[in-house]
Amino acid sequence: MSPLTSQTVGGTAVAFFYPAASDRPLALAIFLKGLNVAPSHYSYYAQRLAQYGFVVAIPDPITRLPRRDELFASMGLFQDLQATLRREGSRVDSPLFERVDSERVALLGHSQGGIVALDAVVNASAVSLTSGDYSLPPELKAALFYGSVLDVEFTGDRPLNHHDLPIALMAGSRDSLMPAGEVRETYERLQSPPKLYLEVEGANHYGITNVNNPPQAPLDPRLPDVAQEVALENLARWSGVFLRAWVLEDAIAQGYLQQMLGITDNVVSLEGEF
Repeated sequence: MSPLTSQTVGGTAVAFFYPAASDRPLALAIFLKGLNVAPSHYSYYAQRLAQYGFVVAIPDPITRLPRRDELFASMGLFQDLQATLRREGSRVDSPLFERVDSERVALLGHSQGGIVALDAVVNASAVSLTSGDYSLPPELKAALFYGSVLDVEFTGDRPLNHHDLPIALMAGSRDSLMPAGEVRETYERLQSPPKLYLEVEGANHYGITNVNNPPQAPLDPRLPDVAQEVALENLARWSGVFLRAWVLEDAIAQGYLQQMLGITDNVVSLEGEF
C-alpha cells in the first residue's frame, strides 16, 4: 500500500492511497484535512480505508478564509480529482489502470475540513457564486466526518437539510476542541436518514491521525485514554463499512450496519437511522 507518485491537482498537492489489489473498481474518497495537519498524519487511516474499495485522495490546500472561500476552493477540486482518477485508470503504465470508478465519490473530513465539507452539503442550494448556484455533484454518494460540527451560531437553529445524502458523524469522547456532545447535536439536526453517529470512547480530537496532537495543529489538551492504534483501527473499520454500504451499494455492509445499531462495546457506540 503506497501513495501514488506525488501529484499536483488543480494547483494543489494531493496524496493518493489505494490497495495493491482489488476485486472491483475503486471509488474515490476525497478527504479534507484538519487545520495545519499534514496529509502524512492521516496515512494509517487512509491506507486502512482504501482496503475497503477506495482511492483515498488527501489534498493539501493553502487554507483560505473566510470559510466560504475555503469551501469553494476545496470543493472545486472535486472535478479535478475525478479527472485525475480517470486519467490514471486509462493509462496502461498506471497502477490504477482499469481499476477505478470515478462516478462514485465519497466526501470525508476531519475538524475544519469536515466543517467545510458539511457546510458544502447542507448549504448546497442556498449559497451563490458569481458563476451561479452551487449544487452537489451527482457522483457524490455519501459523506463522513470526524470531530466536525455545524454550530447554531453559524447555521441558525434549524434542521440540516443534507439532500438525502447518507452522512456519518464520528466523535471522540475526550475531544475538547469539537466535543462529542456538539457532534451529536449536529447529528440530531440532520434532517433525514440515512445517517449514523459513532463515538469512540477515550479518543480525543486526533483519534483519526497517526499521532496525538500533530505538530503545528491546534492543541487538544485532553489526552486520549485509548491507544492511538485502537482508535484508528475502529474509525477506519466503521468508515469503510459505512462507505461500502452507501457508495458501493453493498447490501451486506448495509445489513451489518442495521444489525449493529445500538450496540456498545468497550470502544465504540453506534446509533443511526437507515
